[in-house]
Amino acid sequence: MKRTLLLLSAIACLGLPAFSQTPVDKTVLLQSVEIQGKRFGGLTGGDVKRLQVDSNLSGLAGTTADVFRQLPSVVTDIEGGITFRGSGNPGLLINGVPYGLMEEYSGDMLIQLPALFFDRVSMTATPSIELVPDGDAGILNLSSAAYTATDSPLILTLGAGFQERYNAGAILNLHPGKFHIVGKYNYRREFRKRTFSKSTTNKAGTTVMNNNASARPDVHLADLSVGYDLTANDLITVYGLYSLMDYSRYGKIHNNKLVDGNLQPVMFRHRYNDQRQEAYAAEARWNHTFDNPQDRLDVVFNYNNFGYDEGNEYKNEKPETGKIIAEDNYYVRQDKNNYYLSAIFRKLFADDLRLRVGYIGRFKNESYHANGSKLSGETWAFDWQKENEYYFNRRTNLLVAALEKKWNALYAEAGVQGELNWQKIDTRYQTDDVQEKFPMVKSTSRFHLFPRLKLGYQTERAGEFTLSYAERVIRPYGSYLNVFTDRSDATHIWKGNPDLKDEFVHSVELAYSYATPSFRLSPSLYYRNKKDRIMDVVKDSGTDGTIWTKENIGHSQTVGFELSATWQPVRILTLGLSGDIYRDEIDGRTIGYDEKKSMVCGDIKGSVNISITPATELQLDGFYISDQLTPQGKIKHRSSVNAGISQYFMNRKLRANLSINNIFNGLEETTIVDTKDLQMTQIRNRDAQVTWLTLTYNL
Repeated sequence: MKRTLLLLSAIACLGLPAFSQTPVDKTVLLQSVEIQGKRFGGLTGGDVKRLQVDSNLSGLAGTTADVFRQLPSVVTDIEGGITFRGSGNPGLLINGVPYGLMEEYSGDMLIQLPALFFDRVSMTATPSIELVPDGDAGILNLSSAAYTATDSPLILTLGAGFQERYNAGAILNLHPGKFHIVGKYNYRREFRKRTFSKSTTNKAGTTVMNNNASARPDVHLADLSVGYDLTANDLITVYGLYSLMDYSRYGKIHNNKLVDGNLQPVMFRHRYNDQRQEAYAAEARWNHTFDNPQDRLDVVFNYNNFGYDEGNEYKNEKPETGKIIAEDNYYVRQDKNNYYLSAIFRKLFADDLRLRVGYIGRFKNESYHANGSKLSGETWAFDWQKENEYYFNRRTNLLVAALEKKWNALYAEAGVQGELNWQKIDTRYQTDDVQEKFPMVKSTSRFHLFPRLKLGYQTERAGEFTLSYAERVIRPYGSYLNVFTDRSDATHIWKGNPDLKDEFVHSVELAYSYATPSFRLSPSLYYRNKKDRIMDVVKDSGTDGTIWTKENIGHSQTVGFELSATWQPVRILTLGLSGDIYRDEIDGRTIGYDEKKSMVCGDIKGSVNISITPATELQLDGFYISDQLTPQGKIKHRSSVNAGISQYFMNRKLRANLSINNIFNGLEETTIVDTKDLQMTQIRNRDAQVTWLTLTYNL
């Protein structure tokens, strides 16, 4: 209780990241994500809020998940999973494009992706019609700063932290003649410890599982962008990205049973896990400006591949004797090929009438294969129950059109995305008692219209009111539709649901923004109505324990209020505060529950930035997240307080930054399931108390 009061008091005195405003000298609109030529501090923007990573002192040496937590109404858990305005499925993009590595395994990526690599995170609850309609509460986007000829040609970064943490990176920025060349590389290594405990009570009694695991991930990231001014009106850009995350992990699982109030060890299960996630992308963009600079044609083609390889070796140990009584293994290979094409034409007519029309295409081909064996006597035998294979294909074509009209202080936009979507899941799997593959093929197609409407009014005193409506969609991944039960991780047994439907989301937002050089205020009132909401559900499978799956949880609605404000009372001090409070409702009657459930949830965040001297900057920030509603219970509240300080040398060419995250170790995550037939308490934590020292040199 004392810790909670201390955190609330600290947060109330702090402010959301928003530092000094720096004039922008070059702006390029790319897929509705604004890229700025000059760096600026803190949180900026209206509908699209942006955070410059290198101005966030407590997060710049951390991961992308750490930085996302600085955005209003955005929450990340200890495994990198993102919640935005109470919804766990926001759209995740890189430079406005969907990537395979930002899908099922996005959490793994975000808690390892160095924050400084892309250097820019942005969010919007009302995405442009030029972007895909995927994502419930809106879109989060990662992008790179646009380096110009006036920026440093070489930037070097070197960092180190406790628990064998290392980070090194370089940025090359060249502009010979008509070329614009920017290349980046970053390497990151960590040693991580995690704890897990789960107590489950059902008709058979109470069982307890504990798992202490350690992992050593290595992350390599590199990209290269080459732009060429073909003519005064044509810019051609080619882009490539490579990502590799490779790590080994060991965990010892203690399975116990409660007998007469005492824990009785049943088995120790050792898991030796190797994992490799590899992704690469190739992209080409053509930006053409017509004689009227307001008339543009932007074409983007992107191919990205994501490969996932996992190897598991298991040994079961008898607690009484310490002998290994069984051994088995399990191997997984997943491959995703994603193709993205968009062509958007913008035309300005007389009387401030604007037209946008275009095409967006997404094509996905995915394959998955898993197999395993077990030791029988002294011979390894193929385990048919672990044989799992599926192929997933999706073809999505969208035609988009929007009209915008301005009348002095009033403006309006009406648009629609017409989508034709086809998908097929082809599964090959074994039953528990027959060594034969059974086919299960499901193919669906549909046409759907995603309408949108936006009205705006600009006041005479730097304020703006907007009222917007949009429909969006959550599409299940191929793994969510796979009927196979995956037991590779005993702490989280998973089974797909081939009957899972798309989730459609209707969103309405009334927002106001006010901005002056020293003060920003952005309140928003929002409402979301969801059909066939997709959520995680745990089921009791008897002797096999609990199994997680995805279900469509009927009708659901959320109404909330978000407020973010920043204030710079004097030149050396910036304060800010953001908060989000909402009523979340879940209707679980479609999966057998008696009534609707609802809860008032929210979060509060804040930070304070002080320029102690012209060469010394200090930042303190923190957040508190209330209990969150789930279909069968809740996730308990959690919090964090962080600090960072930067010192500049050599006329600001050299920067030393010291950061400390999760000072009070408040990120422990407790999930409670309380139903008629199952009671479960699950606690997850990791060594999130991280200290980094980072040196950055600008040539």
